[in-house]
Amino acid sequence: MKSTLKSSSFTEKTIVRNYPKGFKSEELREETVVSSSSLVKGETKEIFLDGIKISIRKGKINPPLIIDVEHNFPFFKMHFEIEGNSHYTPKNDRSVAVKIPNGHYNFFFLPMVKGKLRYDCYKRNTLEILFTKDYLKRVFGHSYRAVSSSFGDALERDIPFLMWKHSKPITSQLQFIIDEIINCTYEGAIKKAYLESKITEILTLFFDSLKNKKTYQEKNITEDDYLNILKAETIIKKNLKNPPTILELSQITGINQFKLKQNFKLVFGMPIFSYLTELRMVKAKKLILEKGYTVTEASYEIGYKNPQHFTTAFKRKYNYLPSKLKKH
Repeated sequence: MKSTLKSSSFTEKTIVRNYPKGFKSEELREETVVSSSSLVKGETKEIFLDGIKISIRKGKINPPLIIDVEHNFPFFKMHFEIEGNSHYTPKNDRSVAVKIPNGHYNFFFLPMVKGKLRYDCYKRNTLEILFTKDYLKRVFGHSYRAVSSSFGDALERDIPFLMWKHSKPITSQLQFIIDEIINCTYEGAIKKAYLESKITEILTLFFDSLKNKKTYQEKNITEDDYLNILKAETIIKKNLKNPPTILELSQITGINQFKLKQNFKLVFGMPIFSYLTELRMVKAKKLILEKGYTVTEASYEIGYKNPQHFTTAFKRKYNYLPSKLKKH
């Protein structure tokens, strides 16, 4: 299995990476690839499991960065553009274009990859997960086609598959799993088992979404309204402690309150208040687990005036008390 990347921005101009067939690896293996040219600076942490390659990228680039890319193997990928953007344009009829904006994700299968990658951003922070058909069979058994719905059908017919025509915003639920993968402190066999469980969890969410057709109805939302919904979500994220009212969000985004509530639910799969609560719970978890906040401190930080109200909301969502949280 070989990947070839060519760009005038690279020090070596052409980078060729060879991988074991099917990303086979009996034990967890980690590598760090450092880029230090004048146009690309940063590092990529690569983690190899059995049938899985995880890439955690963080760095700065001098846009636009354009790369000719080619992989000589079927390409299965979950791509989370936490910060930055990515745009793949194919040069063959066995791929489809994949555009992932800042804060978005997509899930796709390309039988052949040969085309151009373009990045128009100064910073990139991503989680990219490659896997194989054998891995899917190992995890989901021979019923993987039925389990994975339209993805499984595309796989059997060997045709390109793109989960979302327009990449979706990373939900708070996905962001929490992403953080767990990126910040995992386990080692060896325990880390391998833990990361595999997290990847299976993401795939399960994706397949459940496909099976139950929980897709957001893009045809009912204009491009301008969609961008305004993303603007509303950004405002909510930045103001968890003192969130705006529906009326204030409506005035800021220019969408009437009814349309705002309706379209927000179509895009994010839940009402605005439920989404706000979800974001607050995820942030509280991070504050307690990663920064050592007490339950009371975390509750105040995310906007709860009464810690008991926070504890009740947390238990309602996770079915355990926030005091049970322990750092890994």
